[in-house]
Amino acid sequence: MWRKVIAVAVKEFRHLAHDRLTLALTIGLPAAQLIFYGYALETRIRHVPAAVMNRDTHQAGRLLAERISRSSLFAVQPSYSSETEIESGLRTGKIRLAIEIPADYTSNLVYRRKAAIRVWIDGADVATSNYLLTALDALGFEEQAQASSAWLGTEVAIQSKVLFNGSGRTAAFLIPGLIAILVQAITTLLLAISFAAERERGTLEQMLVTPLGAGAIIAGKSIAVACVGLAECGSLVLLMRWLFVIPIQGSLLLLILSLPLLVLAPVGIGLLVAARARNQSQALQLANVLLLPSVMLSGFVFPHEFLRFPVNWLSDVLPSTYLVGLMRNIILRGTAFPEAVPGIAAASAFALALTALGFVAVRRSLVAAR
Repeated sequence: MWRKVIAVAVKEFRHLAHDRLTLALTIGLPAAQLIFYGYALETRIRHVPAAVMNRDTHQAGRLLAERISRSSLFAVQPSYSSETEIESGLRTGKIRLAIEIPADYTSNLVYRRKAAIRVWIDGADVATSNYLLTALDALGFEEQAQASSAWLGTEVAIQSKVLFNGSGRTAAFLIPGLIAILVQAITTLLLAISFAAERERGTLEQMLVTPLGAGAIIAGKSIAVACVGLAECGSLVLLMRWLFVIPIQGSLLLLILSLPLLVLAPVGIGLLVAARARNQSQALQLANVLLLPSVMLSGFVFPHEFLRFPVNWLSDVLPSTYLVGLMRNIILRGTAFPEAVPGIAAASAFALALTALGFVAVRRSLVAAR
C-alpha cells in the first residue's frame, strides 16, 4: 500500500514540477503577498485631506492654522472658504474633515472667554473618523496648553460634528463597499472559470470551428455573466436596504445607473484571467491574485490614509477603489449627480480599458488555439 501511496505522491510532484505557473502561484505568491501587504499597510494615519477655514486674522488664529498645516496628520487642501464648499468636499470624499477657526478666536483668548474650534468629520469611514476624533482631542489639549501659557484661565473647546453615519455603525460603513467587492469577485470568477472549464472539456475548440467566431463567443459569455452580476447587484442592494436597514442617502436613480459599472470592470478582469488560465485551478489562483488588492488597497477595509507611499499610488489605479468610493458616496454621503461625475468618469474609463484589454487578450489566445 505504501508503495502505491508513494507512487501517487511522486506522480503529483512531477506534475507540479512541469506546471510551473501553478507551482509559482502556490509557493512564491503567498510570500510575495506577505512582504507587499506587510509593508503597504500602516496603523497610523497620515496626510488626511482636510480644509481649514480661518476667519480670524489675528495672531492666535494664524498660529493655529499654521500648526494644523505643518502637522503630518493633515494634508490641508486650498480653495475652501465657505461652508457650501466644505459640504460639497465632504460629500464627494475630497476632504475627510474641515476645521473652522472663528473670527473671535483671538479676542476670546485675550479676554479669557471660552474659545471654540468647529470641526466637521466625514463619518462614512468609521476607522478614520474615530482616529480623527482622538487626534482632535489631542489638538484641543495642545491648544489649551498653548492658550493657558499666554492667557491664564482661558478655555479652548473642540466642537466636533460627525456627518454621514454619525451613529458610527460598522455595517453602514462596510456593506456599500462590500457590495462592490462581492460583485467583482463573483463576476470575475464566473467568467474566468467558464472559459477554463470549456478549455478542459475541449468544447471551446469545437465552438471555434463553428461559424460563431471568437468575437461572438467572447461577447456572448461576457453578456451572460454580466447579467448574472447585475442580478446579484440588485439582490445585494435590496438586502442592504431592508435587512440591514441602511438608507440610501443619495438618488436611487443615480445608484441604479451606477450598478453596471460594478459589473463592467470585473468582466474585463475575468477576461484577462481567462486569456492566461489553462484550467480551472489556474483560473481560481490568478483571479485571487487580482482580487486581493481590490480588498486590501481599495479603501474597503483599510482607508487610503493607512497605505504607505508608493502603494497609495497603486490604489489610485484600481477600478475597485473608484467603485467602492462611488457606492459609499451615493449611499452614505448622498452625493448628487454633478458631484458624482468625476468618480463615475474615472470608474467608466478604467472599466472600458480593462474590458477592451481583456477582449483583445482572449481573442488572441483563442485564435492561437485554432
